[in-house]
Amino acid sequence: MLWGVWVATVGLSGCGFDRIVPTKAGDSATESLPESETGMARVPDTGRRGDCPDDTCNGECTDLSTDPLNCGACGVTCLVIQGEGVCDDGVCVLGDCDDGWGDCDGLAETGCESAVSCEVGGPCETECGSTGTQTCGDVCAPECALPAESCTAQDDDCDGECDEGELPGCRQFVYRSSGGLGHIYGLDPAEATALGQSIEQAHYFTTYAAETEGLTPLYRCDKGGGRRFLTLSSTCEFGAAPDLVLGWVSTDARCGSVPLYRLYSGSASNHFYTLSAAERDNAVSAYGYVFESVVAYVWTGL
Repeated sequence: MLWGVWVATVGLSGCGFDRIVPTKAGDSATESLPESETGMARVPDTGRRGDCPDDTCNGECTDLSTDPLNCGACGVTCLVIQGEGVCDDGVCVLGDCDDGWGDCDGLAETGCESAVSCEVGGPCETECGSTGTQTCGDVCAPECALPAESCTAQDDDCDGECDEGELPGCRQFVYRSSGGLGHIYGLDPAEATALGQSIEQAHYFTTYAAETEGLTPLYRCDKGGGRRFLTLSSTCEFGAAPDLVLGWVSTDARCGSVPLYRLYSGSASNHFYTLSAAERDNAVSAYGYVFESVVAYVWTGL
């Protein structure tokens, strides 16, 4: 494939050398030329030879329209920096660049001047920070192909949404119940029913079902008497082992996550968690709860 016109040439030398042809006495074509002692006459080279259909340079048949060593004239050599010089119809042009080099400025005289490092299929960073794969259709301007969306808690395909589409098992629902044990949050609503609790919402919020880079486990701990609370502490804040991992959550807002507010009632020895700022404020003003913190950021859909 020809990339551009290349005009630099080197090593100019003529092809008008003399050639020796046999002569006979009285031959009109040569009788005006001096004869050698061997009966051979010196005849100026016309650039053609009887047994050569093309031009000759230094006694060798050559095609001045295609020979990169004799392009357009004998001794005109097509040279390209870090690349291949090609003779096209008697004109030097830029051919293929050497591996690792490209003609990125479009100037024939500089040849393949730019070092390039595009690796087909190699990793690259997309415009939204995910990891894509390199495509090298233009080695001077490689592109980063977007990956398919996967369960990563980030926008892989740069469409403004995270982990959308059919990703079975990516996120899981957490239920919310209420009753004699206060509010309990878990993964299996049947558990709450067995404890005599009433299910307020079977699909209250979602967490990631497996360990995911950038996320942290949300633990459920038993603080005695069957009452539970949620925390990011693997020791339940007082040196005990959690009774359940509710999944993996974020410590910051990302991918459409929402804050999970944590409140506490000392009189009832009960923790309460809500996604609603209005419900949080009502629990404080009407029921004596104290707002403690945003325990984590969670999601509301799969």
